[in-house]
Amino acid sequence: MKKCPKPLGYGIRRTPVVLGLSAALCMPAAFSYANVDNGMDCESVLSVMQGKTIKGQILDETGESMIGVSVLVKGTTIGTVTDFDGNYTLEVPSGKNILEISYIGYKTKEITIGNNSLINIKMEPDTQALDEVVVIGYGTVKKRDLTGAVASMKNEDVTVAPTSNVMEALQGKIAGMDIVKSSGQVGEDVSILLRGSRSIYGSNEPLFIIDGIPGSYSQVNPSDIESVDVLKDASSTAIYGSAGANGVVIITTKRGKEGKATVNFDAYYGFSGSPNYKHGYVGDEWVNYQREAYKYKNGDYPSDMSALFGNQDYTDAYNAGKWIDWIDEASGNTATTQKYSLSVSGGSEKTK
Repeated sequence: MKKCPKPLGYGIRRTPVVLGLSAALCMPAAFSYANVDNGMDCESVLSVMQGKTIKGQILDETGESMIGVSVLVKGTTIGTVTDFDGNYTLEVPSGKNILEISYIGYKTKEITIGNNSLINIKMEPDTQALDEVVVIGYGTVKKRDLTGAVASMKNEDVTVAPTSNVMEALQGKIAGMDIVKSSGQVGEDVSILLRGSRSIYGSNEPLFIIDGIPGSYSQVNPSDIESVDVLKDASSTAIYGSAGANGVVIITTKRGKEGKATVNFDAYYGFSGSPNYKHGYVGDEWVNYQREAYKYKNGDYPSDMSALFGNQDYTDAYNAGKWIDWIDEASGNTATTQKYSLSVSGGSEKTK
């Protein structure tokens, strides 16, 4: 094969056409002289020069343009990223026929160029990749590098517990988050501590962000929640400043989808009560107890019930056989809870 002679200077040097020999067009002096000196043939130089321009647009699964998607010629370092409208333009050298398309949270695609000069691509989300990347205050970080600083709970983790309190449903499921009911009363609110107390006199409640706006979890129906993210350490809560000193709980609610409207109905009925408490003395047990107490105090048993009780109303109640088990009255009744939730979701291209 004919070798390319070494250029004498800048510009293009041409060799004459000779019968029986192929004409060679040498690269400008800007091309690496080392390659020429090492025996790079002119046909190889020509193949590099005879590339093609590829254009196109990259869209996500919903048809929206994607910004910053990496478009790379496979096997090279030649690449570009998409602009604000998802468009890209790339010079592909001759001999290369595959584009590699990649973006965080989406499956990497390899596209064969062929004879096409316009290639539009639709990306597919990669849920497995999304699980490995966690968005924090100032960017993204690998989940394994957070060492438990961020905890995420999905809708099924919230709705599995039959309660109208979102945080009560997450009780015992998030490491470092203490969720305790202040009393046993049905519907009572809970106390929340994230990695211990930080203030003696101030509130230790974490900051709640509902769809990007500070709010209260009591305003959200558990059935309407898409996910709950708990930010525990300084790196993930830094963007919230002092408001996030006790941690941040981010609640994301469901959104309607384009297409037909969906009606959701959720009904719940529950009961609580009938605990197995020790009951108090009634009848002869209570009388014998009082008689022994009287003897211990006075040295002898009482002569009659009036002397024992010291109150005529007590004596009349005893004679009438009226007994009340106060423990049973306070805790023996069954409390019922009912919850009904009806929602309609839907959307168009612009409104959801």
